[in-house]
Amino acid sequence: MSRPTPWLASVACLLFVALGSLLLAQKPIPKPPAKPKPAAAPAKAAPATAPVPLPPPSDLEVRTTYTRGAEISENTTYIRGTRQRVEFPGVTTLDQCDLNRTVLLNGATKKYLIQPYAEGPVTSGAIPPVADTEAAASAGVTGRAGQPPPSKGGAITYTATITDTLERKNAFGKEARRIKTVIVKQASPSACDKTGLKVEVDGWYLDLPMSAGCRKQPAVTDPPPAPAPGACVDHVDSQTIGDAKLGFPIAMVTTTTTGDGAKQEVSSTSMEVTALEVTRLDAALFTVPPDYIEANSSAELLPTLAAGGSVSEALFGSTANGTSRAAPKSPGSIRIGVLEPANKTSHAILMPQLREHLVGEFHAAPFEALALAGVSVADVQPEAARLGCDYILFTEVADIKTSKPGRVTGLLKRTAGEDSTRDIHEVKLDYKLYAVGGAAAPAAAGTTKASSGGGIGVSTALKLAAVAGRLYLSMYGMGGMGPGMMSSLMSMPGLGGAARGFAASGLFDPRMAAMSSMKQMVITGGMNGLGAIASGGGLGDDSEATLRQTVSAALSNAAKTVMEQLQSHKK
Repeated sequence: MSRPTPWLASVACLLFVALGSLLLAQKPIPKPPAKPKPAAAPAKAAPATAPVPLPPPSDLEVRTTYTRGAEISENTTYIRGTRQRVEFPGVTTLDQCDLNRTVLLNGATKKYLIQPYAEGPVTSGAIPPVADTEAAASAGVTGRAGQPPPSKGGAITYTATITDTLERKNAFGKEARRIKTVIVKQASPSACDKTGLKVEVDGWYLDLPMSAGCRKQPAVTDPPPAPAPGACVDHVDSQTIGDAKLGFPIAMVTTTTTGDGAKQEVSSTSMEVTALEVTRLDAALFTVPPDYIEANSSAELLPTLAAGGSVSEALFGSTANGTSRAAPKSPGSIRIGVLEPANKTSHAILMPQLREHLVGEFHAAPFEALALAGVSVADVQPEAARLGCDYILFTEVADIKTSKPGRVTGLLKRTAGEDSTRDIHEVKLDYKLYAVGGAAAPAAAGTTKASSGGGIGVSTALKLAAVAGRLYLSMYGMGGMGPGMMSSLMSMPGLGGAARGFAASGLFDPRMAAMSSMKQMVITGGMNGLGAIASGGGLGDDSEATLRQTVSAALSNAAKTVMEQLQSHKK
């Protein structure tokens, strides 16, 4: 076989190369990978909206201390807008101005009672105009229903003088003003009631935010009943002198002088705000707790009142149950522990209230008194010593005799302008005074008596306040409390104008409003005759109330005798 020629081999090689080039030309040449694009910059976030700053706090929390003789009590007041809450030892009051009502709470029984305002709704800010009760009160003076005006009587004027001393001081970061108020009673020569009365209030006041607190309209009391024919009734008027600006009281010393000459009595009480904080408060403080149930009556809300406890005790507490404490004993003072009076008779008498009355009788220096729990002198000796008492006073209603007035007595009473149909009560009361830590035998003992036949508590409105008022609402307990005193004065015939003038000068005190609500609850509740006595009216038609007054008069006589005996022992 012949070998291919070399030139053919060369031609074949060239053809192979050319064919390979054609094949390569038909296959697309891959492009180099594209460079990755840089990532887009993240979008800028929209600037956040700045939080709206909260307004500065404007709610208030106020702690107040009251000193009544040898007793110190405290309460706490909360104010949030037009609502306010006052926590007393025995009851809490909520003033819901926006709902035109007061709510009373009892934390022990978890019950509440709603008391609508007597007047229409009011708003915060300036004190609203006060309805004039003088015209209503005068209905019992000038006669009504065709009755002629009384043939005997004169004029009594209560003058309230308000003076700015121009003294200023810093208190709780605000400027406080010192204002002195003096209320003086003046009787004309023909007046039936010539008993002297002077009330001096030395107070410090500051301004609160205008939005703070509920400034409600005071309730208008019912006019007194028409006097008996021929009764001696005075015409009562009032006036206010001075235009000094008051405000929220942070300290007060109230001095009350009653009587004239050798029979003059002076008592003094004080109030002081110990803490005042501008803060933010929970709205729930000013509403009824969800687990509370509504009471059907004031007696159900505060069963202690129905059982004989006093309004004063609910508002200010008592050393007898530990809701108040003893004040430091001043040098030279004589402190007396007072037991609840015992009752040997078949008459039902509210003894706890009588103890409160008896404690209030020891107000003239150097004497002071505190309530003690218990009925046995031996059992209370340790507690009396702890409270700094020098003596323990035990009293007992030994006998009560009730009779109808005879023909002669009835004639004399009609001549004096008194109700000749009322039962006459004669009370006999025994007392014993024991030294604390001393011998078992009493240091003093005796018997006192009182009779309603002499017109106990029925001759004048002032005597009604002095006896019944001290017994139930207590000029000693509520009345001597500065603003509380003004609340009590507003319910007394004639004194309302002077007290309203005091309030119209810018006085704003939620504690006074709370006390007034409690008082109104008792008046409208009518618990066991308390209503008539608390209001100062209707007493002459209530034999039971007259009996209690007569017992209280016997207790007053016992206190007076004890003080005289102790004074004679010192000589």
